[in-house]
Amino acid sequence: MTLTLANILTVSRLFLAPIFLVLILSDDATGVIASIVIFCIAALTDWLDGFSARAYGQVTEQGEFLDPLADKVLTTSAFVAFYILDIMPLWMVLVIVIRDFGVTAMRIAADQRGTPMKTSWHAKVKTFFQMVVIFYVLGLLWLAQQPSGDEKYPMLAQDLVHSELTSVPLLALTLFTIWTAVEYVLGNRQLFRKAP
Repeated sequence: MTLTLANILTVSRLFLAPIFLVLILSDDATGVIASIVIFCIAALTDWLDGFSARAYGQVTEQGEFLDPLADKVLTTSAFVAFYILDIMPLWMVLVIVIRDFGVTAMRIAADQRGTPMKTSWHAKVKTFFQMVVIFYVLGLLWLAQQPSGDEKYPMLAQDLVHSELTSVPLLALTLFTIWTAVEYVLGNRQLFRKAP
């Protein structure tokens, strides 16, 4: 792999994701807060690696493949954590993970055929929606861990995590994810035909 700054930042997300997952599942408030900080740093590297690659002419084939993969690993770690913390049902996690890594497999197949797939506009919206929902949940988890003279605020945040104000956006995200999967499959039907 070409060791450009952009690629190093991309790979860093692959290492930060499991650290985030371990810390957010700890029973220690400091560990949970640290995990959220790590996720924010990892999310920032997503912007920095793209900016660096374009600014310094460091766009590489490895980076174009690893960047969306690192994004998927990071978001998957968050959704797995939400399932384990009983915030998100397993079927939603499976739908999102299968869709994301299925699209990655389609990209690999398309590259091998010399017809790279373009990211659809709906897929970009889905990625933005994912991050908004993840940061919303992480924000509530952050508030739930904050020491306060009045315990009602951490308790309110904890209640909101397990309320319809969280489950409805997660459901909407899952349904939109299904739509983008259908869109990719219909728009790239040639990948499922036997290569000549």
